[in-house]
Amino acid sequence: VRLLKERQIAILFEEEAINTLKTDGELLLSVLSAVAQQEVQNTSEHVKRGLTMKMERGELCGFQGSLGYDYNAETKSISINDKEAEIVRYIFMRYISGVGSSVIARELSEQGYSTPRGLQTWNDSTVRGILRNEKYKGDILQGKTFTIDPISKRRIANMGESLKVLLPNHHEAIVSVADFDKAQEILTKRSHSRLNGGKRERYSRKFVFSSKLKCSFCGG
Repeated sequence: VRLLKERQIAILFEEEAINTLKTDGELLLSVLSAVAQQEVQNTSEHVKRGLTMKMERGELCGFQGSLGYDYNAETKSISINDKEAEIVRYIFMRYISGVGSSVIARELSEQGYSTPRGLQTWNDSTVRGILRNEKYKGDILQGKTFTIDPISKRRIANMGESLKVLLPNHHEAIVSVADFDKAQEILTKRSHSRLNGGKRERYSRKFVFSSKLKCSFCGG
């Protein structure tokens, strides 16, 4: 508005009867904008409160879909997709047997399987995301992310700032609890530096320097 005003270009708001070139135009626009922003924030708080109540009752909220499962919007239930479930089982089986996520990603790409987003090329982060997804052992953790600003609608990972609700044994599992827990152990082990005789254990052989360098600040 101010950039246009400098060039003597007016914006006319017909419904509010505001002309930005007039002396009171910017003041009225600022007041109405503040009221509108407060209304958006109030609405956001009401929606959050409603979602919290639903999660506490054990209802499924905001399910975005997962490879291996089909979602029924009417009943808000999920069921196993047998064809996709085989991909999930393959990922867990290979990872538990000692194969790294980058190798598994390459194998899936070579075999022509599609990613959860329908892409033909897999990457290691997609594989690790599936390995970390608690849905595959039959549980659902709701509230993993939350919106920090109703205006920008930016969402970030929930590190305890907002409510999380775990629904155990919510649906039929694709992998056993034992296999899922074993995969988590390997993920944790490979994501942290471990010393063996003063040398860093090698978990990845993707590149020449894989697992040979450690960040002195974050330990990555």
